[in-house]
Formats: sequence, structure tokens, C-alpha cells
Amino acid sequence: MLGKTIGIMGGTFNPIHTGHLLLAQAALEEAELSEVMFLPSGISYLKAEEQVLSAERRLAMTKLAVEDNPAFTVSDMEIRRKGNTYTCDTLRQLRQEAPQNTFYFILGADCLFGMENWYRPQEIFDSCRILAAVRDTVGEEALRIQADRLRERFGADIRLLHLPRVDISSTDIRERVEKGKSIRYMVPEKVRAYILDNNLYQG
Repeated sequence: MLGKTIGIMGGTFNPIHTGHLLLAQAALEEAELSEVMFLPSGISYLKAEEQVLSAERRLAMTKLAVEDNPAFTVSDMEIRRKGNTYTCDTLRQLRQEAPQNTFYFILGADCLFGMENWYRPQEIFDSCRILAAVRDTVGEEALRIQADRLRERFGADIRLLHLPRVDISSTDIRERVEKGKSIRYMVPEKVRAYILDNNLYQG
């Protein structure tokens, strides 16, 4: 069976926003991927659970955000898994279910500076290729040096993506909703309606 090239967009998505979608589209095009799979996290060991909206709400918003793009899919794999969410476990499961596919893990390039401290980093780098989005907040030369370091230490396959800077964060969106400010155009319209209709992030 001929394999696919699958981009993996993991995250809390609390909520998913336009920046996430632009990054996924850039990865789809630059790396010529077959599709991009969004995986809302379950219980992240990096974030306090009480600060995160329920998995069901975040999954619903993610599905609404991507439903008009046939190249985008959503998986509830991490939400269904009991206990903490670890990237290495997700990649292991994906490879077991579809060994013919090649997986690309999509992230902001600033994450490259912390990946060595993730749970079982060698297993992550052995399981996928990394697509890291260059952002203005981190110098590209510093990123290239770090990428080279990870290649040397872990044998990592890392490629840098270039996309316009978008100053949108989930934290800012939550704060704006709490203060009664507009989030129009910061999130897809269906996500905005879902947040308002369900009185999310009201404090």
C-alpha cells in the first residue's frame, strides 16, 4: 500500500485560532503533504488541567475550524487516551496503525529550544520529521544552530517553514472574550459563534 505524508498539528487548541490554520496550510503546501491531522490534547503534562477547557469543547471547536478544508482532518486519539498526553505515545500509535505513512510534526520553531526536555525526545525524532515555523520573535540563525544541534544529537530530520507572522494567541483570545471584546477574524466564524453561544471563557 502506498503511504501518505501526514502532517501532525498537536496542541491544546484552547481555542483553536487562525494562526494554527495558517501554519497548517503553510506546512501542507511547503512540504507537499497529503493531509494535516489536528490532534487536540487530552491531559497535557505541561499545563495545569484546571486552566484548560474540557476536551469535548476543544474537540468540537477544532472540528468546526477545519470542516471546510478537505485536506484537514481531526483525531480524538489523545483525548481518548487515559492519563497524560505525550507526543511520543501519539506518534507510536500512529505508526502502528499506519506504518506505510510518513509523519511530519508541525510546530513553532521556538519549540525547538525545548524539545530536548520533552518526554522521550529520541523516540519523537525517530518517529517523524519536524516542520518548524520560523517566527520573527526568534532569530533564524539561532534556529538553524539549534536545528543543527538536534540533528547531530538525535539524528533529527528538521525543516524550517516560512510564513507571515500572525500575532494571535489562545491566551489573548480568552482574555478578550472575558473582557467582552471582539475576537472576530482571530478565529473562524463558526468557532467564534460556538464560543459565544456556549458562554465559554466568561471567567
